[in-house]
Amino acid sequence: MGMMERMRSLSPWMIGGVIVTFLILMVLGDVNLPEIFNFGGAVRPTTVVGVVEGEKILYKDFEERVRQVAEQQRKQMQQQGIEQDLDENLVREQVWNQYVNEILMRKEAERAGVFVTAGEIADALLVDPPSYLKQAFTDSAGVFHRDRYVQLVTNPDSYADLLPDDPSIDKEAEVAKWKRNLIEIENSILLQKMQQKLQNLAGWSAAIYSPTYLDRRYTAENSYLAMDYVFLNALSVSLPPNAVTDEEVRAYYESHKQYFKTRAMRKIKYINFPIVPSSSDSARTRKLIEQIAADLAAQSDPAKRDSVFTHYFATVGGHTQKVTKPTELDPAKQAFIAGLSVRGVAGPVTLNNKTYFFRLDYRGPSTDTAVRASHILIGFGNNKDSARKVAEQVLARVRGGEDFAKVAQEVSEDKGSASRGGDLDYFTRGRMVKPFEDAAFAAAVGSIVGPVESQFGYHIIKVTDKKTESLEYSEIEIAYTVSPQTKKALLRQAYSVAQQLENGENIDSLAKRLGKQAIESVFFDNTQPFLGSMEVTQFAFGHKVGDVSRPFELRFYGYTIVQVSAVREKGIKPLEDVRDEIRQRLMSWKRVAQLKERAEKLAAQLQQAGTLEAVRTIDTTLRVFSAARVTEQGQLPTGADVAIAVEAFKQPVGKISPALRGEAGYYIVLVREKHPADPNNRQAGIEAIARRKRQEALQNAFFTWLNNLRQQAEIEDYRAEIFSR
Repeated sequence: MGMMERMRSLSPWMIGGVIVTFLILMVLGDVNLPEIFNFGGAVRPTTVVGVVEGEKILYKDFEERVRQVAEQQRKQMQQQGIEQDLDENLVREQVWNQYVNEILMRKEAERAGVFVTAGEIADALLVDPPSYLKQAFTDSAGVFHRDRYVQLVTNPDSYADLLPDDPSIDKEAEVAKWKRNLIEIENSILLQKMQQKLQNLAGWSAAIYSPTYLDRRYTAENSYLAMDYVFLNALSVSLPPNAVTDEEVRAYYESHKQYFKTRAMRKIKYINFPIVPSSSDSARTRKLIEQIAADLAAQSDPAKRDSVFTHYFATVGGHTQKVTKPTELDPAKQAFIAGLSVRGVAGPVTLNNKTYFFRLDYRGPSTDTAVRASHILIGFGNNKDSARKVAEQVLARVRGGEDFAKVAQEVSEDKGSASRGGDLDYFTRGRMVKPFEDAAFAAAVGSIVGPVESQFGYHIIKVTDKKTESLEYSEIEIAYTVSPQTKKALLRQAYSVAQQLENGENIDSLAKRLGKQAIESVFFDNTQPFLGSMEVTQFAFGHKVGDVSRPFELRFYGYTIVQVSAVREKGIKPLEDVRDEIRQRLMSWKRVAQLKERAEKLAAQLQQAGTLEAVRTIDTTLRVFSAARVTEQGQLPTGADVAIAVEAFKQPVGKISPALRGEAGYYIVLVREKHPADPNNRQAGIEAIARRKRQEALQNAFFTWLNNLRQQAEIEDYRAEIFSR
């Protein structure tokens, strides 16, 4: 049972991320995960990062999980073509929250007698595997190879039989890694099921709804009306600045204090020292780029240009990339690489604030074909046969000579590609749904085929290109970076400022003297990572007014010195904080009230005329608006107004209403049609609403319960001290 003994150590939130990455990495054999953060300072593995309800979180465990999550996120960023550094502070914050939630849930589960059996975990693994597990054992045709999956899960040693006979591969070590990976997967399933049980326990009472409530919800969600209306906008009313008195503001505040409750709050002032290249840093980088460019330009012989590139590739640093599918090459880089002859060099090229030099090392056939296609999607709607007829009509149009891109923009229901004329760019097998893929790969370049049926509807497909080429290229990437000397100088300056503030200097005066600005925050609570950092928040809530922090190194801000400027404890917001909010609310009410007499007079005139169109001769500043589908949400051409939607449903069809007060002004309404909820679908609709509301209640109750648990728990957080070393 050694496997089961470790099933209490991983967060359920890792399921969609770290575990998926681990599984895929294991299957591919790419399990040598690199360290991506270099944490400074001599910290022992047994150092305690935090304590949650008496349970210690050790540095070695915490950092291992940070490494796992960071590696998974880094790979995702690479796949999505995101070229930026990973923010280690955000990763640590994510992992910290995982640990805290996991420990609290586990302890509450023990108190409540909630447990997950080995049989439940086995069922989840073998009988109904999660989609992220099935995906790794599903081929491009969509076939899930259950036999191989079950074999690897129940007999991990058989993984060795799937590895190639390569002397460089340590099969024993790879099998051991696969076994560890299985343990992590089981851990995640255990905690996921534990969360589900706690969620049910926390939310079962909140998930009970009366039949009357459900019936009303069905009616409200499935009823709508069409109406014309005249709108008298409260914003057209001009009031003097003193229309709302201080006495009225105070009276409203005193009678509505329950709406102005607040948590404990803090306010800080801070000075930033952005970590950016100094002038000497930038000059050094420019000189290097200019030197490489000049050395390349001095050589007209391709072989000598190749030698120059090789020299700088070795001295400056670079990397080589093999591209077996066109979809793997960054389109921005492709524009410069695709036209090169083998061993040809291009550059300098500036992309995303970096400078590149490229060399094409190899060009040859590829076993993978990539297709570029455009499509027009016609959804099934309520009638599949009608949808096919529409698709056939569209096919006739584009085959008859109409511009495919324009027709796609006009009629395609895939709005994402329609804006690009239906273009889907290049894709390889396994990227599209099977019917679409088969049709696209079978069609010749330039041909238009269809209608092709998939679960999304009918597709009209135009194949615009096919490629069966693989490339290998090398690149030298040069970025304007901050030298260690510059960082040290900035850090010294930040520490100097902190010391002066501790000695009594005024932060505003000191900032002004330095040519900087001391920025004061708004009030914030202890749940918000201020400036993107919970360490800043923890400092603000752990210190008194006037206390000064050490320099924080923050992404997007650089080195930041923080001083606590104001403290507010839990209670009612003071009047000064809400005075403007109350004044605006009362001013809005008074503007609406000013319209009442005018609106009532106008309604009587329109009723006498028997048509809303008479407003054109009565008041030329007003007009008639039409709304074809008004629901309880109150979405109108003039802006959302829930209050008027409620009133409109009370009006008879075909009769001009009296003046109706809404939130934004007064309305005179003529309901043209009412569409009540379908009585034949009432029972099924009510059941669907009940299921949805039950799920919402379960989730909301669980997270409310978990947040309350966190606020009441004894949590000691030492991250700020450890990771600032």
